[in-house]
Amino acid sequence: MAFMDGSVVNVALPTLQASFRASSYHILWVVQAYSLLGSALLLFCGALGDRFGRMRIYLLGVAVFALASIGCAASLNLSELILARAIQGFGAALLIPQALAILSDTYPEGERAGAIGTWSAWTSVSIALGPIVGGWLIQVSGWRAIFLLNIPFTLWIIWLAPKLRRTANDQPPVTSFALDYRGAMLNILGFAAIVFALSFVPQLGWKDPRISLSLLTGFVLLFVFVLSQRRSPNPLVPLSLFRSAAFSGANVLTFLAYGALGGAFYIVPYFLIGARHLLPSSAGAAFLPMIAIMFAFSGRVETIAAKVGEVKFMVVGSALTAGGFALLGLVSKETRYAFGFLPGVLLLGVGITLTVAPLTSFLMSSVVASRRGVASAVNNSVSRLGGLIAVSIVAVAVSHTFNLALARQLQSSGLPAEMQHILVNSEGLMLALPIPQQFGYSQSLRATAMLQHSFVTAYRDVMFGCAFTTFLGTLVIVWTARKSQFGLESDEG
Repeated sequence: MAFMDGSVVNVALPTLQASFRASSYHILWVVQAYSLLGSALLLFCGALGDRFGRMRIYLLGVAVFALASIGCAASLNLSELILARAIQGFGAALLIPQALAILSDTYPEGERAGAIGTWSAWTSVSIALGPIVGGWLIQVSGWRAIFLLNIPFTLWIIWLAPKLRRTANDQPPVTSFALDYRGAMLNILGFAAIVFALSFVPQLGWKDPRISLSLLTGFVLLFVFVLSQRRSPNPLVPLSLFRSAAFSGANVLTFLAYGALGGAFYIVPYFLIGARHLLPSSAGAAFLPMIAIMFAFSGRVETIAAKVGEVKFMVVGSALTAGGFALLGLVSKETRYAFGFLPGVLLLGVGITLTVAPLTSFLMSSVVASRRGVASAVNNSVSRLGGLIAVSIVAVAVSHTFNLALARQLQSSGLPAEMQHILVNSEGLMLALPIPQQFGYSQSLRATAMLQHSFVTAYRDVMFGCAFTTFLGTLVIVWTARKSQFGLESDEG
């Protein structure tokens, strides 16, 4: 529920932008408010489960998430929606670490790795399934329905709650340690400042003192956060974990891969709906082949990877994922789905399937058993932070490339100066910019074509950037394997 909600909104962004007549950098916060609270508070909320009881905090998270979902559906303006999404992110931060901890407590040692691998694989399936479900709901009932989707899941969890309490070996609350409130505050404020700066660069520009001050503040706060973790008796992030090359490398791959996925899932719906004029349901259905591959093979991959070697699977999987992004970057507005988009989607499905479950197992094998709970929580937080930062960077890149491409076209367009002024000063609306009809049909058509060409140029650059980012992850994991005891040679035997 929480993972799907993080991606289900992406396919609604063009609809939300048109509905609220908002700029791209304002509508961005519908995504970022959820990701920011969900990622920055994930570790702190995991500690809350240890402190007050995992099942108790889990059910509290479900309740907060459900109430915030209703708030999203009932929002009358963009500010209300962003606030409700932030509360949703807090609910997700409460329930996600407890779900994994309860899973670990429920299964015995021999079955735990398989259960965690299955959980990790299904989180990827749910993330990829979000745009499909969201697109269908938007077309059938409107954008508010994508938030009400969470209510049936909530009712099902409430119905299962008594059985969950009996099944889960919930650990008793621990009262012997203090919660790291200072670390949590430094973490969230640091990332909030950086995300704020990146989100408003297209509107304010890099030279604006507010951008510089916000970036500086964010990095200083995160630096102080790291120092506080070294001195805290109960740190949110035990820095000693990163002494392991395998653990560090796995988290770098997680950050890069999930960052690329987050950036791609943010921009692709705009391309399919705005530039290719697909219905939201059709845009979501474009990812069905990827979902089918992940659904069919995710459960089997970990078993095979355990015999062949997780590193080999991660290297091949991340390389194929990079290739999938590159193929999607070659797609134009006129390319047929079967010959352009489909091969990229299929390659993404295979690549993600080969990467996710082995990555989780590799990560867990890099730490001692007593630290696997916190190691998993750190990795989940890293994956969400990767998407958070990537979406902010993608928004800046799209705006910059779009404006450059549009300016080049306007130089030889022959359009009236007044229309050129409207296009240049579109305030981030891009494809949502309404073309005034007083300029005539032919000129309006040319202006629309230029907007679409500029956006496709930006889309393609972003997809190639996602491919490069994922390929960097491939190189990182190869380097990591050679630096750690989990190297390529040891995986063979």
